Amino acid sequence: MTSSRPHTTEEPSRAPRRLVLATAFSSLLAGATPAHADAPSPALRGVRHRPRARGPLRAVSTATTDWKSVGSALGHPGRMIGRDVYGVGFTRNDAHVVSQGHAIKAIGSFVSFVRYEDGRTLMMGELAVTETELQHVNDVVSAHGITLTSLHKHLFTQEPAIWWVHIHAIGSDPAELARGLRAVLDVTRISRSSAGPDDVSVDLDTAGIDRALGAKGRKQGGVYKVTFARNETVVEHDRALPKMTGSTTALVFQPIGSKKALLSGDLVMTAREVPGTLRALRKGRIDIVSLHNHMLADSPRLFFVHVWAVGDAVRLAGSLHPAVAGTNVSPADSI
Repeated sequence: MTSSRPHTTEEPSRAPRRLVLATAFSSLLAGATPAHADAPSPALRGVRHRPRARGPLRAVSTATTDWKSVGSALGHPGRMIGRDVYGVGFTRNDAHVVSQGHAIKAIGSFVSFVRYEDGRTLMMGELAVTETELQHVNDVVSAHGITLTSLHKHLFTQEPAIWWVHIHAIGSDPAELARGLRAVLDVTRISRSSAGPDDVSVDLDTAGIDRALGAKGRKQGGVYKVTFARNETVVEHDRALPKMTGSTTALVFQPIGSKKALLSGDLVMTAREVPGTLRALRKGRIDIVSLHNHMLADSPRLFFVHVWAVGDAVRLAGSLHPAVAGTNVSPADSI
């Protein structure tokens, strides 16, 4: 059946469309940019943009005196970690946590402040809060423009129940960030004191632990801690994170007598490393407590597995070694 619609009415309307498309295609080939291409979306207006060719923003060196306003706002001074991280630690002296019949010493919180080349400050870290404090903390975090990036437990069944809240914020005024953090701390019973002196005696074969793991640990508040950092540059929200910020493997050996230890802590992995790491841990009879992310937009994407075991400290370190060796990390003391 032949259409009654004349062909002449359809062809003229197609010709201008072909002309427009051809012109646009020619403009793209010639390198022309549409007039609206550089206009930021409404959500990004007011955000300082930089050419992508420069790569992520880098941290700048600071000194303890540069963070005086942060210490004052928190009512608790921190310390420099390297040349570009100001770290502030807190303890839970009030919470006598028991898990699997063991009293846990390493219940702490830690927050890092880092200044970047655009003059803005990154605040990120984790807070150990009780289950009764948790929702108050979530509300105050949100009210002060701080982002909750992860929420989980580090231990098996415990009393009282402790949750670790990971936080992230970027601002122009580090003191304002610290005041927001102070408001969060004020709805908890987190102590303003540090984790304790590093010279407390630890009844463990620390030299044996070091040999088994191929790294030098340190005593801290009655436990022995061995730390590793990722070798690659980790970027979060277009900011390169300093080596010891947000991407570490931290293994804690708590003495329980007769050179035995309670092992806790976490290993940092990329997605590709996760299956092999978990297999290595279970082969070494290390229990897996939880597996999760700590950040929202990190690259490479990192995962953290929290571990638990009780036994001879050197044997535990030896069992951990294959799992650690399967990840792209280096001992913190070598960085």
